[in-house]
Amino acid sequence: MTPGPTFPLPLPEPLRRALPPGTGVLLGLSGGVDSAVALAMLQALGCRVECVTFRNFCYAEGDAATTEQSCCSLEAIDQARSLAVRAGAPHWVGDLVEPFRERVITPFIQEYASGRTPNPCLGCNESVRFPELVRLAGRQGCAFAATGHYARIDRDGPAPRLLRGLDLAKDQSYFLHRIGGALLEHLVFPLGWYDKGQVREAARALGLAVAERRDSQEICFVPDDNRDFLFAGAPAATTPGPIVDREGQVLGEHRGLFRYTVGQRKGLGVSAAAPLFVLELRAADNALVVGPREGLLATRLTADRFTAQAPEFPDRWPEDDPAAWGGVRPLAQVRHRHAGTPVAGWRREGDRLEVTLVEPVAGAAPGQGLALYVGDAVVGGARLRESAWCDEPVEGTGGR
Repeated sequence: MTPGPTFPLPLPEPLRRALPPGTGVLLGLSGGVDSAVALAMLQALGCRVECVTFRNFCYAEGDAATTEQSCCSLEAIDQARSLAVRAGAPHWVGDLVEPFRERVITPFIQEYASGRTPNPCLGCNESVRFPELVRLAGRQGCAFAATGHYARIDRDGPAPRLLRGLDLAKDQSYFLHRIGGALLEHLVFPLGWYDKGQVREAARALGLAVAERRDSQEICFVPDDNRDFLFAGAPAATTPGPIVDREGQVLGEHRGLFRYTVGQRKGLGVSAAAPLFVLELRAADNALVVGPREGLLATRLTADRFTAQAPEFPDRWPEDDPAAWGGVRPLAQVRHRHAGTPVAGWRREGDRLEVTLVEPVAGAAPGQGLALYVGDAVVGGARLRESAWCDEPVEGTGGR
């Protein structure tokens, strides 16, 4: 197969090497501008591209499910189909409603009931979207699966490495840090070498109808950020309870812990001489703990469900291998928009990880992801369990 139509941006050399003409690629086509441009890129490289759009969640059953507003992404599915037809690529709709409910929605509700603030995109990417994409790619005889995420995969070493996208303002590698190496071998992220402005300009040059489509800012199964219907049968998360400070003084009443997240300032419904922030969702007594911003600062992070992205990841750093990472100090990133905080050291036991930081980080919320970077490369990640101020380094995690 020869390369397709001219693409309005330079095609990155790492992609040319990984995807010679004729390579089969299954693209997750969402109906938005990013995956639409990724489709054009892959065709310009001469790939044999097939497309799939996943149906993850339905709000209604029966006839109502056919209406535009009742079922998750029906409009996006139609848009994706139109994009695939325009490009002459086969397109399927994959029904993931049941695995998505079991592995993403149910844990989402359970985490709030346990006093944690989950990030459902992390769980979806790890256990639903990318495993299913890679499985379907193999079934269709495709060597790779692809999406429109802003990240890169480095294939120059002995094992593939997940890298940040070059556009740090759009980089989405944080959402991918739980994907294991076995899946990375079969993934490509074509947009990781561009910034968002370049992608929109390319869409305009290609005459794509989605060139000006806005990026989604919502959780895909929580339209308009209204999550009440999800928690109808979860009294542990929805029952009102006290808003208290660290000393236990009652300041007001919250409307259910599922409505709040660590670090939140607005919408608390209590007044004080200084701004108050959510410090903790305390499920044990259904209390929302608030206090000054200083209460959000932590220099020690405890996490579980650890996944190593780097095969040489040491159990104790720097003690196990002081020279690891070529003298580059790792960074800990605790949410998508966090720039990262320098790591003093860590200790790992099984799937548990304890990290001490060189400087404090604010608002590390239990239930969110903890991603560890060395330079642009993701070396590991886990689920945050707790954060605390640590005046002295924890034994086995090194000094500051």
